[in-house]
Amino acid sequence: MSNHTHKPKYSTDLLTFLMLMALTALTIWASFATGGTTVLAVSVAMAIATTKAFLVIRNFMHVKYDHVIYKIFIGLVSLLFLSFILILALDYAYR
Repeated sequence: MSNHTHKPKYSTDLLTFLMLMALTALTIWASFATGGTTVLAVSVAMAIATTKAFLVIRNFMHVKYDHVIYKIFIGLVSLLFLSFILILALDYAYR
């Protein structure tokens, strides 16, 4: 095992924080602009939440600095999760 250490830059953390705040403001604006409880509002909110989760996982959980195999597994699990969400949404839509 190597002693490779990494030290995230303060500017990266600050930029990530500012992006998360901007996406939160966008989520609030989108909920008011689309009516709040429509399918479009929920879809937009979920897309923004997924983007925010990606930012948190990549930067604050330091996946950005991990080995490639961890990134592959996280990607596969994310695709599996999204496929389950899609199947659930299709089942719900055609009832």
